Amino acid sequence: MERLIYRSRALWPAPEAALDAILATAMPTNAGLSVTGVLGFTGRTYVQLLEGPAGALDLLLGRLRADPRHTDLTLLMRAPVASRLVPGWTMARVDLAEPAPRVEALLRANDGLALAVLMANLAHQGATGVA
Repeated sequence: MERLIYRSRALWPAPEAALDAILATAMPTNAGLSVTGVLGFTGRTYVQLLEGPAGALDLLLGRLRADPRHTDLTLLMRAPVASRLVPGWTMARVDLAEPAPRVEALLRANDGLALAVLMANLAHQGATGVA
């Protein structure tokens, strides 16, 4: 099993509204691939944490890179892990408005591990979406 976190720049005029459509697609897809994750948005940047089998993550990364709703996908971390940070969440949505300054600092530092932990903590504190 692996964990990855990436950032990308939103392209749609209303990227926050696109989150609902992204979740609606991601949840059943991730469930079928044994992938769990968390998606957040800050300003014009999507931040997503994904955990699951390496092959499933490769497949999702290919789809994500081709998705016209965003560009400049940058992988901040990908590593093998023994356990999940967000077990049970096929895709949670977290609000990054309150921790935005911290998120922006971590994005500037390309600190994928700290972002993964922050996203998981936010998901456990009250994410939206269903498992």
